[in-house]
This record gives sequence, structure tokens and C-alpha cells, in this order.
Amino acid sequence: MRSGEKTGRIRAAVFAALAATLAGCGQLITTGSDLGVISRGSNEYGSSYNIPARPLLPNASLQLTPSYAITLEKLLYGAAIYYFVDPLSPNWQGELKRLSEDTFSISMRAKRFRSTGGDGESGRVFRRNAEDIMRAGGFDGYTILSYSEGIESETLGAVRVSEGVIRVTRK
Repeated sequence: MRSGEKTGRIRAAVFAALAATLAGCGQLITTGSDLGVISRGSNEYGSSYNIPARPLLPNASLQLTPSYAITLEKLLYGAAIYYFVDPLSPNWQGELKRLSEDTFSISMRAKRFRSTGGDGESGRVFRRNAEDIMRAGGFDGYTILSYSEGIESETLGAVRVSEGVIRVTRK
């Protein structure tokens, strides 16, 4: 079988599956409308469908003081923003690995959304972690063998990262 024939057969199978799926959509809308999950409407431009038929959130509010109330919708917006920004979480998360008796690897990752830029901050945080390792292990000093900073692209934006290796010393 040639490549063009195989591609044509695959394309035909995908098209047939898509047509069968779309053919069932009319039944889905009719059944959903009967259950009250979907509302239908029509105007001079055609028909429209609203899924879900009713709002998911009730029209409720939380009365904080006698003169001030906050709606449930605004409360959920605030909770979502707090979840993603989380102003109380540390700006950097780190991972420490012991490579040998006197060599350690430090990998750090900045939180995604910060209120400040953080340029140049990772070097200071890296040295602070190196000094913590030195003091906690009873060592007298350390040498930075390698260090790098960068930005990793992700689906929801970019994240600052840095990593390095240190060697601790005794007198």
C-alpha cells in the first residue's frame, strides 16, 4: 500500500467518525433541552444554545458588615487569584541533592506570578542556600563549581530557574 493510499484511508476514517459524532449532536441538544440542562432560543440570525441553561453560581452574597456585602462571584474570583499568585508563598522553591561527600547540587525555581521582577535574586538565594548547607554540615567554606540561570517556557508563561553545584571544604 502506498503512502498516499494509507493517508487517504486514515483521512476517510477520521471523517466518518467525525460525521457520526456530529450526527449525534442534535440528539444531545434535544435531550439536554428536555432535561433543563440546555436552553434554546432563536432570533432573526438563527438559533442559539446556552449550556448550562441556568448559572452555576447562585445569586448570593456574604454580608460582612451591616453596610457591605460581597457577592459569591467576587469571592470566587478573589480565591482564584489568591490561589495562583499566593503572596505568602516563598518566591523560590529549591531542590538539594548530595552528589558526593563534599559536593552538592542546588536547583531552584521561581514561583510563576510575583509582584516584583526578581532580576538578580537567584544568585543571592543560591549563595544563601550554599551557606546554609555549609553551616548545617559543620563545614568551613564552599566553592561554587558551576552556576547557571535561565528561563523555562511553559504553557502558562515562563518561569525563572537556576542551578549550580558547590563543593564544601573543611580546614
